[in-house]
Amino acid sequence: MDLDCKKYNITDNSKEVDENTIFFAIKGVSKDGHDFIEEAVQKGAPYVVAEKPYKDYKNIILVEDSKKAFGECAKEHFDKPDEALKVIGVTGTNGKTSTTHIIHAILSQKYKGGILGTMYYKLGDELLEAPNTTPGVKTWFSLLSKAREKGLDFVSAEVSSHALDQLRVYPTTFFATVFTNLTQDHLDYHKTMENYFNAKRRLFKDYKYEVCVINIDDDYGKRLYEEFKDKAITYGYSSDAHLKLEHFDQENKVLSFYYKNKRYQLKTNLMGSFQGYNMGASILLAFYMGFDEENIQKGLLSLSSIPGRFETIELKGVKVIIDYAHTPDALEKLLKAARDIAKNRLICVFGAGGNRDKTKRPKMGKIASELSDIVIITSDNPRFEEPIDIIKDILKGIDKTKSPMVEEDRRKAIALAIDIAKEGDVIVIAGKGHEDYQEIKGVKYHFSDKEEVLKYKNND
Repeated sequence: MDLDCKKYNITDNSKEVDENTIFFAIKGVSKDGHDFIEEAVQKGAPYVVAEKPYKDYKNIILVEDSKKAFGECAKEHFDKPDEALKVIGVTGTNGKTSTTHIIHAILSQKYKGGILGTMYYKLGDELLEAPNTTPGVKTWFSLLSKAREKGLDFVSAEVSSHALDQLRVYPTTFFATVFTNLTQDHLDYHKTMENYFNAKRRLFKDYKYEVCVINIDDDYGKRLYEEFKDKAITYGYSSDAHLKLEHFDQENKVLSFYYKNKRYQLKTNLMGSFQGYNMGASILLAFYMGFDEENIQKGLLSLSSIPGRFETIELKGVKVIIDYAHTPDALEKLLKAARDIAKNRLICVFGAGGNRDKTKRPKMGKIASELSDIVIITSDNPRFEEPIDIIKDILKGIDKTKSPMVEEDRRKAIALAIDIAKEGDVIVIAGKGHEDYQEIKGVKYHFSDKEEVLKYKNND
């Protein structure tokens, strides 16, 4: 594509076009940028990049894939910032946020870095709001450019399946790519698990990187390892993993594992048995990068907790755990980890998101009812669905003899759980984690599970 991407501004939004801005006509999920070429031309776009001609307009550059062209131009526009940084891309269904934070904590013992992900975009000391787990490609390269300007050495980034499918990070040169696991999620978008897997696989197939770190215990991880073993290092409880996990004692917060025939025991502040995997991935990458045991240990202990990831609040002999788990697999792992620390009953408060994969709702209901002593079903982010319709879908998976409680109002559901809790009980509030809003009929209302729990803490 013969374009001076540094001379001009670039955009895929016709509203941003002026006489110095190239317009890229991109077909999106709900709109097709080719329908807005007329507007871009009238606003004086010096060039339009598109996949098909437009009338007799001469300054149109035809390409096979305008998404790829936009990414290539964005990378040039921001002067290839990815190649000046160690960009670490983490993908998978669960564990992306924890893994990016653990990697950041360890690598920060020797380098300066940033995090791009679900909760925020953090570049050194600067914290920016994250509208998407992985931003659009222009924002992506602009953030990497800012990271370079700030003198950062690395960026630890969550790369979602949507982002990979929509080429939002194309054509980034990564230092490392990480695969955590793959379980049911986003089927409203991907339709099948195979499509979902192939979207994730793109990070390993379509991008340059030096090394990939793969969870070998996961069936999809095994498939990735077989295909990309020339560049792969593995972690897991499997005997042939490069870093072999032995045990995560979450009560004493000690992770035991083997690496290169040596046994290690490292301390952490994190809770939740599933964090063993996330630490395993991060530690393996650090070893690959030449970190020693002392720096890795310092890094682990520098991370006190991860917001909304098995975040624990003590209330008069009752532990309340706030977690982002919103898939069947994540909920199952969360409840099993919570059961391990419960001295008495396990109470679970959860809902499911509206306008998302409906097939996971009864599955989550079944898991919650089988692994908890008391289940309180409530609203999550109903979006444009009626909360009670979502609750009815969840109830379909629950054995009638389990007698779940239903409280549509999430604030009241949390209050109910705390009210009925006795000493030694553990309350799990799942689904929203770090989020500080509820999305109802297109409007976001302020709501935080943590703030609701802390009201009772402050009244102790």
